[in-house]
Amino acid sequence: MEITRQQPLFCIGIGCSAGGLESVCDFFQQVVEKTGAAYVIVPHLTREYPSRFSKILRRFTDMPVHRVENDTRLEPDHVYVLTEDKMMITEDGYLKVRRRYHREVINKSIDIFFKSMARSFQENAIGVILSGMGTDGIEGIKTIEDYHGLVVVQDPDTTEFNVLPQTAINKDDPHAILPPADIARFLLRHLGAYNSLT
Repeated sequence: MEITRQQPLFCIGIGCSAGGLESVCDFFQQVVEKTGAAYVIVPHLTREYPSRFSKILRRFTDMPVHRVENDTRLEPDHVYVLTEDKMMITEDGYLKVRRRYHREVINKSIDIFFKSMARSFQENAIGVILSGMGTDGIEGIKTIEDYHGLVVVQDPDTTEFNVLPQTAINKDDPHAILPPADIARFLLRHLGAYNSLT
């Protein structure tokens, strides 16, 4: 689809699991200027209990933070957090949500979202992998790179759980490997440079 100025020009997808909340908060503390991007967080959450992820994150950013429980229009400089027991894609400028099927024992929510983001935003898709276990997100970042988007991974030495970022590094060639605060600064420079040319 064609991305218009009424929609976010860039979409920044942030995938994480164990230990990811602290990394996400460190990231957003450094996002101190408007970029025109939409930020979409895909954390691994338990099915049974309401998540406090978005409530906690609101303490660390001045941007509006939304719990995505239903289909939601993407807006620039807003933060969207996937809720428990849900799967999500982005399409036609919206986040589209469905229930996580019982057969989906292995959580692939990051891969599912990243692949859709790559198709929708193409070279304007940015995938960020933070602290976590498992391999969810690895297929997604490869798809982002297939569409010439940007991939950034948290430095495993700065994570509480390093399996996910280390696997992303081993299986892919991310554009940058940095602590969360430095990832934010790197993306602010990247988006600032792009906006200065448009």
